[in-house]
Formats: sequence, C-alpha cells, structure tokens
Amino acid sequence: MKKLKALSLMLVMTMSVSMFAACGNTDSQSSETSEPAAATADAAPASSADTAPAASSDASGSAAVSTDLKKIECDPMEISFSSTFQESETGGEIIKYFIDALDQITDGAITVNPQWGGTLFDTAGELEGVSSGGVDMVALGHMPHTDVLNYLTFPGFAPGGTQAALDYFDDLIFENPETSALIEEEATSQNIKYLNVIAGGANAFCAKYEFTDLDSLISGSSSFGNMDAAMFEDLGFQVTAMAPPDTYDALQRGLIDSTQMALAPMVAMSWQDVAQYWALDGTYTAGNMFTYNLDKWNSLSAEQQEAIQLAADVTEEYSATIYDDAIESDIAKVESATGNDFVEFSDEDIAKIWAACFEAKADAALSTCEANGKKDGCITILTEAAKITGYNWEAPTE
Repeated sequence: MKKLKALSLMLVMTMSVSMFAACGNTDSQSSETSEPAAATADAAPASSADTAPAASSDASGSAAVSTDLKKIECDPMEISFSSTFQESETGGEIIKYFIDALDQITDGAITVNPQWGGTLFDTAGELEGVSSGGVDMVALGHMPHTDVLNYLTFPGFAPGGTQAALDYFDDLIFENPETSALIEEEATSQNIKYLNVIAGGANAFCAKYEFTDLDSLISGSSSFGNMDAAMFEDLGFQVTAMAPPDTYDALQRGLIDSTQMALAPMVAMSWQDVAQYWALDGTYTAGNMFTYNLDKWNSLSAEQQEAIQLAADVTEEYSATIYDDAIESDIAKVESATGNDFVEFSDEDIAKIWAACFEAKADAALSTCEANGKKDGCITILTEAAKITGYNWEAPTE
C-alpha cells in the first residue's frame, strides 16, 4: 500500500475550489486533477512498487511505457474515454500513457477511443456522462461536482511534494477502511468507480512587489486577488474577488498586487510578465480520478478489470514524474522572465499558511456535507486528512 511519509512540515494551500487546479506544464492547462486505484472490483489498490516499473524515454524525449509490465490475456474490447484535457496538455499525455500501457499489458486486446478537449462531455457534464453510461471512462475533475460527491470536499492538495499528494488521495479514497468505505459508497450511488488519482502539480504566490517571507508578502499587499476569501483573509490579506481569466489584466493595471493559484496555469497565462516576485506555497494537488461507469465495470471479466486497473496504477506513478518535471520547467521559465529567484518560505510560514488553509477548507466541506446529512462522515474524512498532513485539527463538537 502507498503510505504517506511522515511530514515534518506544514505546507500551504492550493487555490480556491472555484479556481484552476494545479496542472502539469505551461503549454495549456485543464482545470482538473484526479486519481483511481484498485486491482479488481473488490480489491484494494496495488502498491506502485508492485505494479509500476519506471518509464523510460524514447528518442523524442517522450515517456515510453516499460516493457516489463505484466501481460494479461483477456477478450478484446474498446473503452470510450471522454477527456476535458487537450491531447497536447500534460493531462492528455497522461491519458496517452494509460492507453499505451493498456496496449502493452493486453497485447492490443483492449483499446481506448479518446475524445479530447471536452468534445463529448465538458467539465460540468462529465460526471453525468460517465454515470449514465454515455461514456465508459473519464478523468473526473471532481471539484465541480462536490454538490453530489460531498465526501470529496476534503482539501484537494497536500504538503510534501507531488508523490505526497498522490499518497494523501490514495489513503483517503482507497486505503483507509473508514474513509474509503464512505467515498466508495457515495461513488456507487452515482454508478461510478474510481480507479486511481492523477497528480496535479504545485501551487504558488506571485506579487508585483518584493517580499522575502510571509509577513512581508501580506503586509506589502493592498489588494490580494483570489476567489478564496476565507482562507486569505484569515492570513491577513485584503482580498478582492478575482477569477483567473481576469487576473493578468488586474495585475497589469494595479487593481490587485498579489495572488495565489496553481503554478502551471499561472505560467501558462504569463503572469510572470506582470508579477516579478514568486514563491511556491508548499502544497501539491491531485484529484482527477480515472473513473469508470460502474455497471460497465461490473460487466467486465476479471482479466479485463485486472488489466485496466494495472494500467491505471502505472499511469498514476507516471503522473508524478511528469508533473515534477513540469514544476522544474515552470520555475525556470518564471526565474528567467523575472530575473528573480523563487522565495523559499520558512517552516513557520508554511505552517501558518497550512493552518489557515485547512481550517477554511474544512469549514466549507462541513457546510456542504451537513446540508446533505453527511456531517459525521465528513468529520471522519477530515480527521484522517488532518492526520495524514500532520495538522492538529479539532472537529466541531456540536
């Protein structure tokens, strides 16, 4: 089983749930993240150490699927896969890796017919699309659907790095008996099955003024643009509601002087051209789950399920690698464009940000779950989420 290594740091928050999730490279990014895991319909997810040989690279530099993967004989079939990612995005590269892995595992018996860029179902429609059987499989961006998937309202990020974020999701969704039972039951009610989780990248602050630590970042800001008022106001920022598409112009015109979001879309939208000072906030996202229609999954043979799950498992591990590379590339682009190194926050600053983040996200999750009669289950999940990330959270007693 994947186990999150003990974290000595408390790290910072990801963006608001209404903003872009952290994504891989800066060429163009989707707003989803996810992760599936489980070897058969009833089995626990396999450890990546057991299932995922390291990928090599082909002559073009693209990741090549290992030829050491277990071979599984099964009847031929085709999977219809709807994705909101463009084929050239990091998310698209991850899906193509899954397709190639499945081809190798089954010697071409199982093929995938991908539909890119939301042409079949957009972000708002993909849950209904896979739940209804309109498509076999999606890389579900769950945040737009937390009104239905209430138990996925836990903070969608974790401190400690890309792999730590994946391990965090794995623990909550697949490995912890109490939390996984709640989340699986909710998924079953929607006629879906989660197979794995995809990494999503790092999150960052940027500002028009120089700062050296959290205090100078906060005190130097007269207007912090973000949709997540609760968390940032608790830290001491004066928050102006600001959606990502409007942020570049607002920074350029001086309507806001600082903001925070996922690093990759920040760089993709060239915010480094209008904000010269940057820092990683210490958190990393995950959460686009490879999600299968449950009725169709249950109709598959044991061999077909095993092959699809194995391909999902090795794809999850690959997602961590590709996003780590993308983070390094994005940092280099920002530092080259601005002429400034990224600021490194102290452990104390990171702990302060993470505390504000967890409390704000936990309050929002409890509000959503309580309105749907799921408060007790939400507390169970948030308690485990706090434990994994090393945060001392006190559940409400009323």
